[in-house]
Amino acid sequence: MAGPAPARGRAAGTWRRLLGLSAAVSLAQTVASIPRPDVVQVDELWLTIALSPWAGVAAFVWGALWGSFANVVIHRLPKGESVVRPRSRCPRCKQTIAGFDNIPVLSYLVLRGRCRRCREPVPLRYLLVELLGGMLSFALWMALVHVPLVEGGAIAVGRWLATFVFAMALVVVIFIDIDDWTIPDVVVLPMAGIGIALAAIDPEIVGISPAAAAAAAAGGWAAFAGIRLLYLRLRGIEVLGRGDAKLLAMVGAFTGPAGVAWCVGAGAVQGLLVAVPMLLAGRNVATVELRDAHGDDPLLAEDPDRPIMGRYVPFGPFLGLAALEYAILGPQINELLSTLLGF
Repeated sequence: MAGPAPARGRAAGTWRRLLGLSAAVSLAQTVASIPRPDVVQVDELWLTIALSPWAGVAAFVWGALWGSFANVVIHRLPKGESVVRPRSRCPRCKQTIAGFDNIPVLSYLVLRGRCRRCREPVPLRYLLVELLGGMLSFALWMALVHVPLVEGGAIAVGRWLATFVFAMALVVVIFIDIDDWTIPDVVVLPMAGIGIALAAIDPEIVGISPAAAAAAAAGGWAAFAGIRLLYLRLRGIEVLGRGDAKLLAMVGAFTGPAGVAWCVGAGAVQGLLVAVPMLLAGRNVATVELRDAHGDDPLLAEDPDRPIMGRYVPFGPFLGLAALEYAILGPQINELLSTLLGF
């Protein structure tokens, strides 16, 4: 008589568990249907396109195309030549390069780094700048579009494009400073204005408020310009170029005060880590000596107390490198700075 009771007890327990599971599923569905304020609703079509692997490929190709144009700017701008006309030419024989020989990265590899006409070698830098443009575009796409989308954010294509333009301006500045010891005003000054204007139009595009952009641009310029003037008064020679101050203005307009702080600190440290071993090995950071590029300027007198072995070293490339780091890894760098400084 008492035998079936345990079976009925087990059945009742099973039903209770099933009802509990059903209630949990129902509750989860209800919670999931409630709009979350931290998740942006994105059209499914755009979401599929933006998260597709082909989007990353397209970003790389886009960057490589602009890397090819950056090569033209780097080569022609210091010479005062137009960056639009004439069409791309071989730097050796000056013959116009056909369109099918001007495909970024691919043409260099197919032609094995040589001009089709004169067979003279084309500098490896042309390939490196094109690859750099592609990799920067891809890295920024992942950091500013892909990852935020996965985390529930919006499609920040505008911010990706703005930051990419900033990054390519930095690439141009880095290589021109290495070659010519100059930072072109025609690049950094308009870009500083563009950064502040974009922050005023929509702070989300550059990730900082217009007040922060303007203050960082002015503060970065004033800090370096002040150091330069002070050294000129005390020692009568250059310690920082005017272009470095203007470069910091551009960096501040796009990255804010934290970006300027990282650019100066990390740029100085990386400059020492790179320049000292190169100088010890008898090599220069720049491709030409400063006097060969700018003549016997009295402000360029030798200074045995200079921090890098009594030699002049262009600071712009290291400022630009640090700014590129911040453009890609800004949130992580901010977290690092907060940890180190105790904010």
